[in-house]
Amino acid sequence: MADTPCPVAFFDIGNTLARVRVSPDGRDITDLTPFPDVPAVLAALRGRGVRLGVLSDRGPIPADRVDTALDRAGLLTFFEKPLVRYGPKNSTLVFEQAAAAAAADTPGSGPRLLFVGEDAAERAFARSAGFLVAPHPSLAQRVLDGTAPLRFLRVRVPQRGAGSDWRAMLREQPLVPLHLAGNGGSPQAAEVYAVADAATALALDDLGFSVDRLGEADEPLTADLYLLRDDRRAENGFGSAAGNATGLFGGNGSAGRVLSSTEEGLLVAIPAGQSLENFHFGGARHGHHLKLLASPALLAPGVDGRSPTGAGPAAAQADLAAAGLPAPELSAAERNLLVRHITAEQLGQDVARYSGSERSPGEPAIDSRHILHPGNASAVRALVEDLTAIGGGRLTVGTQRFVHEGRPLESVEAVLPGTGAAGVVLVTAHMDSTGARQAGYRAPIDPAPGADDDGSGVAGVLGALRAVMALADADHAHRREIRFVFFNAEEHGLVGSRAYAGEQARLGTDIRAVFQMDMIGFDTVAPSAFELHAGFSLSPTVQSRSRTIADLIAALAPQVSPGLPAPQIFAGTDGQGDPAEGRSDHYSFQLHGYPACLASEDFFAGPGPAAPAPEPNPNYHLPADRTVNAGYAADIARATAAAAWLTVSR
Repeated sequence: MADTPCPVAFFDIGNTLARVRVSPDGRDITDLTPFPDVPAVLAALRGRGVRLGVLSDRGPIPADRVDTALDRAGLLTFFEKPLVRYGPKNSTLVFEQAAAAAAADTPGSGPRLLFVGEDAAERAFARSAGFLVAPHPSLAQRVLDGTAPLRFLRVRVPQRGAGSDWRAMLREQPLVPLHLAGNGGSPQAAEVYAVADAATALALDDLGFSVDRLGEADEPLTADLYLLRDDRRAENGFGSAAGNATGLFGGNGSAGRVLSSTEEGLLVAIPAGQSLENFHFGGARHGHHLKLLASPALLAPGVDGRSPTGAGPAAAQADLAAAGLPAPELSAAERNLLVRHITAEQLGQDVARYSGSERSPGEPAIDSRHILHPGNASAVRALVEDLTAIGGGRLTVGTQRFVHEGRPLESVEAVLPGTGAAGVVLVTAHMDSTGARQAGYRAPIDPAPGADDDGSGVAGVLGALRAVMALADADHAHRREIRFVFFNAEEHGLVGSRAYAGEQARLGTDIRAVFQMDMIGFDTVAPSAFELHAGFSLSPTVQSRSRTIADLIAALAPQVSPGLPAPQIFAGTDGQGDPAEGRSDHYSFQLHGYPACLASEDFFAGPGPAAPAPEPNPNYHLPADRTVNAGYAADIARATAAAAWLTVSR
C-alpha cells in the first residue's frame, strides 16, 4: 500500500506570519518581523511531517526582495523553495498553481492542501480550489487533523470565575480570540468571542465557562463576524419595535446571517463575496460597525491593565505618571512653535487636498477616500508624499498592508525615532470616508469627500507632525518615539486600527499613549465645545490611564488654544458610560490594554444631564460633507499635539 503523501500547508505573510512594512514607493519591504508564536507553530507543523509553503500577494515588490525579507527574519528556512508562490489571491488561479507545485513530486492523487490566511475572501477562493483553510496559524494543525469543524464561539466568564486568571485558562486552549465584551456590567465578568473547533468548545464547557456556539459549522472558514450597532433600537428603548433587523435582514433570505443579538447590537456573519457596504442601519451614529478580527493578544497577560506585563501593552505594571506622562506645562518657545505650525490656513489647505476641492498638479482630485473608490489609493499615495516631504529624510515613512473583503488596503505610518526613553506615542486619524447615508449611494463611483469625517483628523495629524518636526529642529528634545498613523477602513468596522493595534500588542510594543482625532471640524453655533473620550468599561485601569491623557489635553488647551472652552470629558465614571466607547480607532488600542483618548467635535449628548445640547454634523456620512471650521479644528489639533509633544519630550 502506498504511503499517504505528506500534507502541504501554505501561509500568507503579512498579518498572518509577520508584521510587514512597505517602502514609500511600494517596491520593497523595509521591515518584516515574525509574530513571536509563529516560528514555534511552523516548527511543530514541520515536525509532524507537514511540508510548508508561502502563498502571498507581493504586489509590485520583486520576488527576490520578499525572499530576502523572509530570510532576514529567519522564516525562509521553514519553506520549501518550490512551494513559495507569489500572486494575487483574488481568484482560484494562484491556488491552482500552488496545488500543481505541491503535487509535482507526489504520485497519485496528491497531498492534502491547507491555506492559512487572515482574509475570508482569499480563504473562499482557496476552498474552491480544493484546499482546506484556516484563519490563523494556531488552528492549522487542528484543521489538518480534521477532528471537528470550526465554530464562532461566545465564551462567557461566570461571576464565580471573575477572580481567576481566566485569560490564562483560555490561552491554554487552541482558540483564536476575536473580541472582548462586558458581561453584566462587571469588568471582570467578560465575554470572549473566538474561533475554535467543537472539541475545544467542549473542553471550555468542562472548565466551567458558558459557551454559546454561534452560526453554522465551519462558518468561520469563509465568513467574517461583525458587530452591527443598532442605534435606532437603542434610542427608542425596549418594546418599541423600532430596530433595523427585520427591515435589513427579514425579506431577502439573509436572516440566517444574524447569529445573535446583544446589548451592543447584532452579531452578523458576512460571507466572502458579500460586503459590509450592503448593511447600513437607518439612524446609525458614529462608529456603528465593528469587525471582529483575530487577535491572540486580546488574551495576553496584563491586557486589562492589572497584571504585570514587563515590556508589554501599556506598561501595565506602572501607573501612567511613572510610565512617562508629564506635568502639563509648556515653555513659551514650545507654545510659539505649536501655534505657528498648526494654523487654520494650513489645516484648511490639507482638508481641501484630501476632500477633493483642491488637487496637486498632475493628480486627480481626491473626491472620495472610500475603500471601494480609486480615490482611496490616491489618498494613500498623497499621504506618503506629504509625510516624506514634511519629514525631510528624518522620518521612516511606509505603509501597513492588510486585506479586507478580498481587497488589499494600506494604512500609512511615519515614525520619528526617540532619543533614549522607553515607550512609543501615537498621533492618529482615519483616512477613509463614506457617503453611505445618502439613498442609492454607490461607493465605487460616487463622491465621499469626508471633509470633517475624517479629513479634519487627517489634517490635524499632519499639523501635529509639522509642529513636532519644528520643535525637534529647534533643539527641543523628544525622548520617546512618536508615530503618526492614518488608519484605513475605519468606516468598515475599525479594520485598519484593529489590525495595527493587534499587531503591536502581539509584538509587545510599549505604547504609552494614543491620541486619536476623528471629526474635529464641525462647529457653527457659539459658544464652541469639543469632546474628549476616554471611557473603557472593560478595565478600570485602562480607563483611568486613558482619562489621564484626556486631562493632559484639557490642561494644555488654554496654553495653545485659548479660544477653546474646557472640553466635555467622557470617562465612563458617571454611571452613564462613554457614548464613543467602541466607536473610533482609539478603542482598538484600549482593547489591547493601551491608554487611548479620542478628541472630537461636540457630537454626542452629555456628559451628564446639565450639558448643553450637542451639535452633530448634519452632513455626517453624506457626499455633502465638504467643509470644516478650520480655526476650530486647528485649535483642537493644537491642544492634542501639545499633549503628544509633552508625552514624548518629558
